[in-house]
Amino acid sequence: MRNRESQRRGTFGRLGFVVGLVALAALACNQIDATPVSEDDATPPAELVERAEAGEAAAQLEVGRFHRAVAERAGEERQGRAQSEAIRWLTLAAEQDLPEAQSELGLLFATAEDGRRNVAEGRRWLMRAGEAGQAPALFMLGELAQSGEDATPDPVAAVTWWRRAAELGHIGALHRLGEAHEQGLGVDPDVDAAIAYYRDAAGQGYAISQYRLGVIYDEGVLVPRDATQAVKYYRQAGEAGFAPAQAQLGFLYARGDGVIQRYDEALEWSRKAAEQGDANGCNNLAVLYLKGLGVEQDFDEAIRWYRLAAQHKHPGAQNMLGTIYLTGQGVAVDSSEAEHWWRMAAEQGHAPAQYNLGGMFSRGLSKSLSRDEAMQWLERAAEQGHRSAARELAELQGVATAPEATEAAPVEDAGLGLDADAPPPAFFEEAGAERVTL
Repeated sequence: MRNRESQRRGTFGRLGFVVGLVALAALACNQIDATPVSEDDATPPAELVERAEAGEAAAQLEVGRFHRAVAERAGEERQGRAQSEAIRWLTLAAEQDLPEAQSELGLLFATAEDGRRNVAEGRRWLMRAGEAGQAPALFMLGELAQSGEDATPDPVAAVTWWRRAAELGHIGALHRLGEAHEQGLGVDPDVDAAIAYYRDAAGQGYAISQYRLGVIYDEGVLVPRDATQAVKYYRQAGEAGFAPAQAQLGFLYARGDGVIQRYDEALEWSRKAAEQGDANGCNNLAVLYLKGLGVEQDFDEAIRWYRLAAQHKHPGAQNMLGTIYLTGQGVAVDSSEAEHWWRMAAEQGHAPAQYNLGGMFSRGLSKSLSRDEAMQWLERAAEQGHRSAARELAELQGVATAPEATEAAPVEDAGLGLDADAPPPAFFEEAGAERVTL
C-alpha cells in the first residue's frame, strides 16, 4: 500500500516550519566559516574571546556562533547555558549593525528552547537583517509567515519573502517556492512552475528537491509516470545521503522498475537508508533477508529489521511481524504477539492488518477480541476496498456475500486465514508507504 496523499503533497504547517529551519541551518553553515567545536571543549579560543570583549563585532559573531554550535550538540542542562551565551554575544554584534549577526540572532530567538524563545524579537532582528540583504533572514521570515508563528498564517507574504531570498541565491527558498506552486499556497497552482523551481534547487545539489522530483515522476499524478526520471532524481538525493531517497531507490531496484532488477543494489541502498533509521529502508532489508534476495536467507536478521521498522511505526512491518508470529517463520508461534503487532498496524489504518486482526475472532485465535470489535476492524478494512474483509464481515453478519467479494479468498496458511492482498513476497509494496515529503 502507498500513502498517496503524503507522497503527493509537500508539508507546510508546523512540520514544514521545522524542516525549513533545518534547511536554513544547513545553508547557513555552508555560507559562514563558523569556529569548529569539539564535544569536550565548550570554551571558545581565548584569543577570540579577547577580541570579542574588546568590542570587535566579527569576533563577537564568531563567539556567538561557537556557543550556538555547543547548544546544538549539548545535553539539556548545558544547552540552555550555551544558548544564553550565544544570544548575549550575537546581540552585541547585532547592535553594531552586523547583518550576519542580526540574521543568526533572529533565527536563534525564533527557535530557542523554553523561555529563551521569542518569535517577536526574532522577527525584529530578521527584518533588520533582511533589509541588509541577508538571504537566510528573508527565508526565515517566509517560514514564520507561512507557519503563523505569533500571527495569522499568510502564505502570500511567505511567497514574497521566499522570492526575495531565492533572488539572493537561497536554495531552500527555491524549494519552498516549488511547494507553494505545487500546492497553490499563496499563488495559483502551477505544476510546471513547481517543477522548474524544484529542478533549479535540485541542480544546485539540494537533496530534498531531488527527492521531491523523484516522487513526482514515481507517482505519475502531477505528470505522466516516468520511472527512469524517478530513479535519476532518487539517485542524486541518495548519493547525497538522503535516506528516504535511498530507501525508495532500493525498492525500485528490487522491483526492476526504472532500472534493471538487481537485488545486490537493492540491498546496498536499503542498508544505507536503514542505517540512518529510515523505516522503509529497514522494511526493505527485512524483506530481502526474509526471502533471501541478494543475501543469504536469515530469519533472525529479517525479524530484527522488521522490528526496527515497526518501532518507527511502519505499518507494513508491523503487519508482517504479526504474520511471522502467527505462522512461526523463524520464531515460535505466538498468537498474542501476532495480535499485538496487527493491532498496532490496524490502528494506523492499515487495511491488511485490520483484516488480519478482525479475522482472529472467527478463527478462535484471540482471547481478548470480541465479536463486535472484530466486525469493526473488518468493516474498516472493507471500507478501504479490502475484498476478503468484506466477505468475512458479510459472513459474520449472516449476509450473503456480494459476487465481487468472492474473487479473492483468504490465503490458507496452516489452516489460518492470512491477508490475501499482501502475502510475504508482496511486502516490497510497503517500501513506499511512508515517503517523506518536505
